[in-house]
Amino acid sequence: MKKFLFGLVIGIVALGAFLYFGGPKYLKLIGSKTEQAGERLEKYERSFKHTADEAKEAASDTAETVKEKAGSAKESIGYAIDKARKTVERANENTEEKSRESDRQ
Repeated sequence: MKKFLFGLVIGIVALGAFLYFGGPKYLKLIGSKTEQAGERLEKYERSFKHTADEAKEAASDTAETVKEKAGSAKESIGYAIDKARKTVERANENTEEKSRESDRQ
């Protein structure tokens, strides 16, 4: 019980000292500074979100470009393979014809 009463007395003394030495003024000052800091943080947050959105958009654009380039490269490779096959087939046909001609002679 003594500890409780002692704590109660200390609390009342602390409250009286807070009020006597201008505590409400300091509390208002701290509150206004906190509000200003909050406003600055909101500006940083908006700026950060805007930058993140721009980065996301740039990344998606880059991904689309890479997909398009990969598709074009795949088509080019397919065309080159087809052309090489045709060339090899013609070379084989020419070789077979020359082989038949030399067999006839």
